[in-house]
Amino acid sequence: MNERELKKFEKMLMAERDRLFRNIRNIEEVSRTGYGQDHGLDLTSFAETGTDSFDLETSLNIAGTESEQLLEIDEALERIKRGTYGICEGSGRVIPKKRLEAFPAARYCIEHQERLERENAARH
Repeated sequence: MNERELKKFEKMLMAERDRLFRNIRNIEEVSRTGYGQDHGLDLTSFAETGTDSFDLETSLNIAGTESEQLLEIDEALERIKRGTYGICEGSGRVIPKKRLEAFPAARYCIEHQERLERENAARH
């Protein structure tokens, strides 16, 4: 992979990293300020409290997933620095650019990723 292509992928990863940071910060802010408000003691308030709890749980699940994605992006940026970006960590083969364009943080080629998923499914 040439320097120009690496810069393109680094730029894509940084843009996604920034987007994820903003989303996580927004979720954290809303969870601190928007949930758990006192709705009073009528029956409607119990429903609103349940909805707030569900919304908070959903938001925290999203933030958790986005935090995992953030870690994958940071690891991909580190691979760029080390000069191993675009090389499958399982097979040592080059990861096709089409795959990296669709999923810039990919650490495995499609064939190796599918093999890992089959092995994981067989264990469960």
